[in-house]
Amino acid sequence: MKLRMFVAVVLFAAGLALGVLGYAAIDPSRFSIGADTQGKLVLAVGAIVTALLAVVAAYVGGSMAQTGSHDAAVIAALKSVISSGFFKGRRVVFNIPSRDLSAFPVHFPLSENDEPEESILREALKFLPYPLEEAVIDYPSLVRRAGNCDAIVVAVRRQVMDRWLGILSSAGLTAEVMEFSISSLLRLHRSFITNGGQADLICHIGRTNSLLAVVDGESILSFSEIPWGIEPLCEKIKANFDLSDAGAESVNLLKVYGLAYADRDTIQKSPNGGGGQADMNMYRVIFQIIAPAAAELVYECHKTISYLRSLPGHADFTTVYLYGLADQIFHLDRYLEKEVEIPTQYVDALGKLGYADGETPPGITEGISPAPALGLAMREITWL
Repeated sequence: MKLRMFVAVVLFAAGLALGVLGYAAIDPSRFSIGADTQGKLVLAVGAIVTALLAVVAAYVGGSMAQTGSHDAAVIAALKSVISSGFFKGRRVVFNIPSRDLSAFPVHFPLSENDEPEESILREALKFLPYPLEEAVIDYPSLVRRAGNCDAIVVAVRRQVMDRWLGILSSAGLTAEVMEFSISSLLRLHRSFITNGGQADLICHIGRTNSLLAVVDGESILSFSEIPWGIEPLCEKIKANFDLSDAGAESVNLLKVYGLAYADRDTIQKSPNGGGGQADMNMYRVIFQIIAPAAAELVYECHKTISYLRSLPGHADFTTVYLYGLADQIFHLDRYLEKEVEIPTQYVDALGKLGYADGETPPGITEGISPAPALGLAMREITWL
């Protein structure tokens, strides 16, 4: 049977420069291909016959500070994927970058037989920073409860969407479906974790931005993107130790020592750490450097949790799930669990797909999280 390959492009999250491109493929009988932009990274990932097989990295230039330069870099990256010969199709599913979106919750009365669209448009007028006629609006989550309706509304200005459609067209692609990063991440999460109707806090850690979302079954109760990631932590470590610009040393210190000093009396040390008083001093120093930034993440989690608990009839929280680059910060899960007082665990997406501990697909270097792209790659497409 001839394989039909389709590229799905996720233009996800903001950053200062465009850097790494990767690609792979997924079972063409059911699913699309996912691609992801995380700060300085562009990553396309997927699987053939439900298993992630390979990711190949290449580098492209461009600056997010200059729109024209960035657009040209994205177009060149997409053309590179197409010219690889790995994909047969040209129809794509894509995500507008989070920085170009307006997202907000709405709450309104709704009788059982009424449709929500008109009420959503009316409520959206209260939050949109531009005229309604210039907006393209969707609601990835809608929950009816006892005569009321709660929805998450996501909107993009039409001229912004047209810009991204133009980028895809210039690369020789045809856009078929627009999706949102939170929907992709929720799809991935639900493929790994079953939930009995209680609320989970999903936290995807990126390089410069992170995504916080509260989900209840298939519903999204709240989500936000925050300017927090591992890159500023590494920069702080580099500055304090006067390390080279390459960054490998600061990343290693973050992975080996991280936030473990918070539980210095009981902590099981990183396998890569040493022993003795000198080693304990390093745990203390790294903790002192990054703890203020870690407190900012805790604050954002508390703010999200407090908001949901203030709503009538809220679901009980069960677990905080960490995705993405959370494993680059040693002891982050235990630190966050202690601070928010909710069981916390890291989800190893590649491990769930059959990779051994520490093993990565060829071409993926440290600092690249394929999680949102994997979620998009799991989207079932009607035209396949």
